[in-house]
Amino acid sequence: MRIKLLFTCLLFILLKCTCYGQEAAPAYTLLKPENWHIETFVLPPQFAATLPVKGIEDIRFSPDWAKKGTEGYWTYGFLWIITNKAPFTKTQLEKYMCDYYTGLAKANLKKAKIDTAIATPVKVKLRNIKAGNTDTQTFEGKAEMTDYMTQDSLILNFRIHVKKAKSGSNVTAVYFEASPQPYKHKIWVQLDELDKSL
Repeated sequence: MRIKLLFTCLLFILLKCTCYGQEAAPAYTLLKPENWHIETFVLPPQFAATLPVKGIEDIRFSPDWAKKGTEGYWTYGFLWIITNKAPFTKTQLEKYMCDYYTGLAKANLKKAKIDTAIATPVKVKLRNIKAGNTDTQTFEGKAEMTDYMTQDSLILNFRIHVKKAKSGSNVTAVYFEASPQPYKHKIWVQLDELDKSL
C-alpha cells in the first residue's frame, strides 16, 4: 500500500513539474525566410523610449537591406507583440512611426559620429485601406525621412496590419511591411508572405 501511494505521489509531482516546465507557444510567430536577417528587441526601444507600448519587436530584414541600389534596400517587415490589448488609430500610428524613425535615424547617425542635425524631420502619412482577413485594421502610407546609411532623403512605403486577437491571447500584434519599392514590385509578395504566416 505504501509503495503504491509513494508511486502515485511521485507520478503526480513529475506531471506537475512537466506542466510547469512547458512554455506556451507564442500567439503570433513571424516566418523566418531563408537568407533574411533576424533581430529582436524589447519595446519601447532605447532610441524611441517615449513610445507607449511594451512588448517585443521581431524583425525580418531582406538579404539586401543595407545594399544601396538593390531591390531589397531598406526592405523589411517587423512585428510588434504588445503585452496587452491596445487599440490603434491612424493618428496614433502616424505619431508612433514619427517618433520611432526620428529616434532610429538620430541614434544611427550618432553611432556613425555624424551630426544628427542633418536629419530632416520625419513625416508620416497613412490612410485606411480594406482590412485583410486576419486584420482588424489595415493601413497604407509613407514615411519621408533621412536615410542614416547614406544621409540622403528616403521615402519608405508602408503597409500596416493591426491583427485580430487570437483566442486565449491577451496581446496585440501589429505587423509593419516597409520598402522604398512601389506596392506592385515583387518584393511586396515576400513581405505579404510574412503577414500570411501570422
